[in-house]
Order: sequence, then C-alpha cells, then structure tokens
Amino acid sequence: MTAPEVSVVLPTRNAGPLLRAVLTAVRSQQTARRLEIVAFDSGSTDGTVKLLREFDARVTEIPPSGFNHGLTRNQAIAASRAPFVVLLTQDAVPADARWVEALLEPFADDDVAGTYARQLPRADADVLTRRHLESWLTGSLERRVQRLPERTTYLRLHPLARYHLCVFDDVCSAIRRSVWERIPYDWAYFGEDLDWGKRVLEAGHSIVYTPAAAVVHSHDRSVWYEYKRTYVCHRRLYELFGLRTVPTLRDALRNSLVTAPRDAAYAWRHERGFRRRAGLALRAPILALLSSLAQWRGAADERLNRPLPAVRGV
Repeated sequence: MTAPEVSVVLPTRNAGPLLRAVLTAVRSQQTARRLEIVAFDSGSTDGTVKLLREFDARVTEIPPSGFNHGLTRNQAIAASRAPFVVLLTQDAVPADARWVEALLEPFADDDVAGTYARQLPRADADVLTRRHLESWLTGSLERRVQRLPERTTYLRLHPLARYHLCVFDDVCSAIRRSVWERIPYDWAYFGEDLDWGKRVLEAGHSIVYTPAAAVVHSHDRSVWYEYKRTYVCHRRLYELFGLRTVPTLRDALRNSLVTAPRDAAYAWRHERGFRRRAGLALRAPILALLSSLAQWRGAADERLNRPLPAVRGV
C-alpha cells in the first residue's frame, strides 16, 4: 500500500449529522497528495463508526473513559502514517476544496511546526456568536507567522500578549510529524493545542495562522455549558501564562454590568426575527454575568491550586 502524504485525524463521539458533511469535504479535496483519515472514537452509539468506515477511515474504538484531549490525539497521530497530520474536530466542515492545500502550504518553510485555520460561523449562528468568532484571532483575514522574540523580551511581555503570541487551535490545525515526535501533546483536560503551541514556540519553531484555509464551525450552546467551558479555559490560561482577565469578584460583577446591556442592545438591533432577537437579548445578560464569573473563578481556583471540578463533555 502506498504511504499517505497527509493524515487527517478525527477524534469522534456521537458526531451526529454534521460528520457526513465533514467527511464529504475531506474526501472532495482538490489535491494530488495521498490522503488518509484516521479516527479515534470514544464510545459512539449513533452510527458514527459506521459512517467513518463508509468514508474509508481507519477507526480505533476506545472507551469514553479512555479519552483525553492530549493523549488521545497522541494515540491517533501515532496510528497515522503521513509526514503531515491535520487535526480536525468532528463538527468543523472544510469550507472549500483547497482547504488542505492551504493548510499545508506554510510547511514549505522547514521552521514551521504547525498551522491552523480560520473559523467561519455557521449560517444559523446568532449575531453574538458571529461577532465573537469574527473578532477573535481565528476569525482574522490576516495571515500571521508566530515566533517568540528573544527570551528575556518574551518573559517581559504581559500575560495576555504571551497568550496571543502562542495561540494554536485544534478545531482545525496541521502539525509536522517530525516535530511532534520530539514534542508530543501532553495530558490535558482542556487546551492541549495551546499548550503544544507554547512548547513548540519555546523550542524555537514557528506557527502560522493561515486564513486561506477555513472551516465552518460554531456552536449554539447552553449558558451552563458556556460557563463550564470558560471556567476550564481560564484555569488553563492562568496555568500556562499567569493570565487573569478578571482578577477579582468585584471586577467580574463590574464587567457584567457593562457588558450585559451592550450585548443585549446589539442582539436586539442585529438578530434576525423577533423571536430570535428577543430570546438572544434576554439570554445576553445571563451569558455576560456567567462569562465574567467563570473567568474570575477559573483563574482564582488555579492560582489557589484548588481541585478541578467535574467538567464532563467540555
């Protein structure tokens, strides 16, 4: 069997109907490179495994308890065979047929350890979700090459600047196998991509954000899920960078008092349809409060070395 030139790695669990669109887009890529799909499935019961095999994916099944954001990706990469590995979540749909070529183009520079793609909101995304995605670093239209400055300069940077410098996102990324063999993913309850990006940059490599490669990816999540995700995110940001975006409970309450009416007004002005507009305007203050509280509590708990609470499904 001829060895593949690019491996697309998919961690899956009950992926639902979007998986067919993901796999169709991957198999429809306009590339001369030989491509394989490698999936590690952690206990799907909805036909995910059958669908993966329909698209000629090599599937390894593991128990749900065996999944870890970092170590399961290591297992999947080890099971793949190509010199370049594309890491893709089960709900990130490649936006066009040149996606994989755009994602791999920066590897012409031997210094590049990884690349990551632009994320586009789904057609049905609400305006607050759309605004958040488009204003974040993975929504930018500008290509970025990320390298660390001289070490003493890097350490003098504000934690937020160091975070932005090290951003890497496994919603859709690609890594050079030879670098991964020396710097694999670490065990991680969350943020395995950010941790890996930080470590490869500190080892002297570069990372490229390449918006020419794009995936359609956004979520309509419950406010409680958003709270949990923001909490674990900000625990990791404090652990990796010492970052506290909301240092005190007073800051959290003050931030929410500023953000809530602004977001509600934005939703009311820009959301489509009266019911969607009213629902989002009512939801916005709750999200603003919970987001501020989660940012404060996540960093505070990590700083005080408190046990990590159960965060299933994040």
